[in-house]
Amino acid sequence: MEKKEDTVASKNNDMKALYEKNLSTLKASIAAFEKEDLAAQAALVADSARWGSPAYGDTVSTKAHWMQSLKYYMDNWSDLHLSNARFLPGIDSATHEFDGSVRYYGRWDGTHSSGIATKVYFYGTYDFNKDNKIIYGGEFFDLGGLMKAVSKGK
Repeated sequence: MEKKEDTVASKNNDMKALYEKNLSTLKASIAAFEKEDLAAQAALVADSARWGSPAYGDTVSTKAHWMQSLKYYMDNWSDLHLSNARFLPGIDSATHEFDGSVRYYGRWDGTHSSGIATKVYFYGTYDFNKDNKIIYGGEFFDLGGLMKAVSKGK
């Protein structure tokens, strides 16, 4: 008969492996964004994905809207890259156990088409389906401050 500790250890190992797979997907998504490869990034997101936009009042949560927003950054910034990233496993809010989701903190650096260099602190949290595709992305950063900063260069 399997001991409770063995069952917990096995579940923890399974969740760690799931986290690692999902982390790999997220890192591939970030790399695609840095390379301005929207098609590669979109391929890592499920068609039914929902997105929590950082923009005040933005209630559209579709994959298409998310990709449109990412394209805006790709079209208006150069040299976008993530600095000082800290990746963490997500936890189930009820059980406080690993749930396979991935979150990260970091700073997105780039140069706006106006010539203004930007550095934006970012937090994102992502859920995945059984195929390790992103099914939810919640992203948080000071979008208003970013837009204000780059508008001074126009």
